[in-house]
Amino acid sequence: MYLGVDLSYHNGEVDFSQLKEAGIKYVILRAGFGQNNIDQGFERYARACIDHDISFGVYWFGYPLNTEMARLEARYAIEAVSKYRSRCAIAFDLEYDSIKYAAGKGVQIDRNQATEMARVFCKEVASAGYIPILYSNKDYLENYFDLKMIDAYLWYARYTSALSDSEKSSCAIWQKSSSGKVPGISGEVDVNEFYIDFENAAPNQ
Repeated sequence: MYLGVDLSYHNGEVDFSQLKEAGIKYVILRAGFGQNNIDQGFERYARACIDHDISFGVYWFGYPLNTEMARLEARYAIEAVSKYRSRCAIAFDLEYDSIKYAAGKGVQIDRNQATEMARVFCKEVASAGYIPILYSNKDYLENYFDLKMIDAYLWYARYTSALSDSEKSSCAIWQKSSSGKVPGISGEVDVNEFYIDFENAAPNQ
């Protein structure tokens, strides 16, 4: 097990030297969101990770209205990270704001649709030689995603002191807090425990 954080431009200026000294081994950067909107901090953070020899992957915050849009979002994520890494983890992040956005466009995303969107995104990631990850919390695992249909590692968001044995065995990453304090980052940050070495992980689970 090793510790990591996930970052977006909301985290502001980050001292990656302090981050590394604090024992952070892996960073997941928001590459972007929706239809090719690159995160304002992504390129700066990616270069800093490389300069400080910190391994990193990315996530894409999804706003798809259908499976084709989910496939395109995967391609946007791949294109963004390929400037820096030929192989790493790429996570699909579909959550409450995604569902709300779709509803505002007249699209009601149900369990079947969410599962298919995730499946298509992750398949596109794997086909490009990257490592697919699905970000989810307990609610979405129960009501939106059928994990049996999605070939990806699970990044599990659950803010509690400990996971149950079954929860821990099912996930590759546990996002344990959204209010962590880590040297090098002002304010609160998402803190994760990693149970897989994503530098050497298989493209598919």
